[in-house]
Amino acid sequence: MEQADSTTPFIRNAWYVVAEAAEVSRTPMARTVLGTSVMLFRTQGGPVVALANRCCHRSFPLVHGTVDGDTIVCGYHGLRYDTTGQCIEIPMQKSVPASLRVRAFHTAEKGPFVWIWMGERPPAEGDATPHQEWLDHPDWAVRVGYLHVKGSYVHLHENLLDLSHLSFLHAKTFGTPEYARAPVEMNCEGENLEVWRHVHCELPAIYARPLGWTGARAIRSSGSRYVSPGLHVNTGIFRNLDLPEEAQSPQPMVRVAQLVTPESAVTTHYWTAQARNFVTNDAEMGEFMIKAQVEAFREDAFALQQITEMQALSAADGLREVSIPTDKAGVLMRRRLKKLADLEQTMQGTDN
Repeated sequence: MEQADSTTPFIRNAWYVVAEAAEVSRTPMARTVLGTSVMLFRTQGGPVVALANRCCHRSFPLVHGTVDGDTIVCGYHGLRYDTTGQCIEIPMQKSVPASLRVRAFHTAEKGPFVWIWMGERPPAEGDATPHQEWLDHPDWAVRVGYLHVKGSYVHLHENLLDLSHLSFLHAKTFGTPEYARAPVEMNCEGENLEVWRHVHCELPAIYARPLGWTGARAIRSSGSRYVSPGLHVNTGIFRNLDLPEEAQSPQPMVRVAQLVTPESAVTTHYWTAQARNFVTNDAEMGEFMIKAQVEAFREDAFALQQITEMQALSAADGLREVSIPTDKAGVLMRRRLKKLADLEQTMQGTDN
């Protein structure tokens, strides 16, 4: 069965993060998502507007225009667009043809992020954003990081389902030697795509330092779950083997929402929202943990860039990759993405 790769068409009928909520203001901003340049701004009432970032007259980027009330005025010839993308004013003529418009995209603001729906059809009732409730919960402290990855979002999702590389790629950050040979638990039944490892080790500094467990023996349970084309969730659960269980309540946990948004076929926006249920009021430790996490994810970004460059060089040679048993979840995920992409292409062909 075929698997998705960097040449597979984007899955547009899905929610993706387009920006951090704090980024979007009354000043227009632009971001390329799924190969499309999108312009964002907030209305006077607060909701986020997302329009195709090109005036339908001469393709001048609307991001260089001016927000006036709840409209955007093109900075080239003054064409004015409302929040639906309809052109409602052309300064040099009295009437505006109804056909003059730019595409508007559905958005939803949830917690620290603004999500966008790029599909031709509007989101249906069952198409809620995959926002995770713990990102808003008072028992969890959240920090957000961002990386621009020079690699395909398909390969990033595969990387996130692969816990076997932690001992090697992340040897200097949050990997430990024990990971390489720890048994892998997979739940790949039905809609589930989840991988777990339970490792006896000394926790790396990113967790040991804020917990006060430096040098202690612990069980580190790590889980990775594919949720949607735009979201992957990692979970870390920790138990100190030198302390009684009742002294570890609530059990220390870290959850990470991995927000994966294709920019182009070979570049990806990569936000991470790290939530923890311990030392929640310690801002210094929160900053330490998010910086350590982003540093580890830079190693993933480096690997994906190297893979992308090597695949481009090897394409003409017809070389093929092989998979090993620990790749099962990633292979199934890539098959799922390919199936979704093929289905969208078929539906578009039917609509046309």
